[in-house]
Amino acid sequence: MLRVSEPVRFERGSAEGVAEAGPRLYIDLPGAGYTGQRSFEMKGLVQRLRLVPEAARLRVVLELSDGAQQNVFFLPQPFRLVIDVARTAPSTSVGAQRSVKRIALDPGHGGYETGATGPGGIQEKDIVLDIAHRAAPLLAHELGISTLLTRDTDERVALEERVAKANAFGADLFVSIHCNADGSRSGRGFISFILDGSHDRHATTLLERENAAPASSDDFRRFLEQFDDRLAAERSSHFAKLLQRATAASLAPGYPDSIDGGVRGAGFYVLAGARMPAVLFETSFVSTELEGKRLGTPRYRQKLADAIVNAVRAYKSGY
Repeated sequence: MLRVSEPVRFERGSAEGVAEAGPRLYIDLPGAGYTGQRSFEMKGLVQRLRLVPEAARLRVVLELSDGAQQNVFFLPQPFRLVIDVARTAPSTSVGAQRSVKRIALDPGHGGYETGATGPGGIQEKDIVLDIAHRAAPLLAHELGISTLLTRDTDERVALEERVAKANAFGADLFVSIHCNADGSRSGRGFISFILDGSHDRHATTLLERENAAPASSDDFRRFLEQFDDRLAAERSSHFAKLLQRATAASLAPGYPDSIDGGVRGAGFYVLAGARMPAVLFETSFVSTELEGKRLGTPRYRQKLADAIVNAVRAYKSGY
């Protein structure tokens, strides 16, 4: 990730490897400058990073050990340029079923970023980590799926690092787990979000909280234009619908008054750059007395974990 003092344009390119050197990815930043160390030796897929100041631009060069999937995009407020490379994973789709061998669960917030707070002081960061810890072993034991938790303890993980971890893991699905909140303390329901710009008034408020800082309308539009991938959006939307159905079914026996808030679109930074179907799951409103108290109980959290597992099961089976 590159941090710059102000927003800049960027141009990307690549070069194939030759006998004495592997492939290279380069990013040009017109008008940018740099002073400091020019070369950084690294291990793994990226063997060396070079920063090459030129008269009218700064060139960033990644020297790779092998071919890789490459994704470059920016995040606003503050402006960061994310350079995401991962080893190319082979396609493994089989028949009508979908190949789901790996999944990334992303418990939101963590560390000093506590998220929303509910009755009795329960905190979003603790609730969602517990749900992820409940879902992960079920995914392994019942479905044979390897699971990555973007955070396994009470630690802060930057938004751009979360999906980068999922990409590097080669995840087939990405689920970011959160608790909703409403200033009126009257909000209810579970909602699944996918990455796009068709957000409503409630989503706008939620974006400012989950994205850590509001972005200007122009920055936000440019941000979303980077991910105009209809096929990826369709796959994410399909999984989100399965997650909503699975949650409704899981909660119905013990909590028949639960509200299905549906699937919505919004520009969550944590979903940016995902190479797999990606959903942000707002489990319930921790700010509301009723749902906040429910989220404080192991039984309710287990129901939400079961919903995630059952949605993955349905997606894997081809539904």
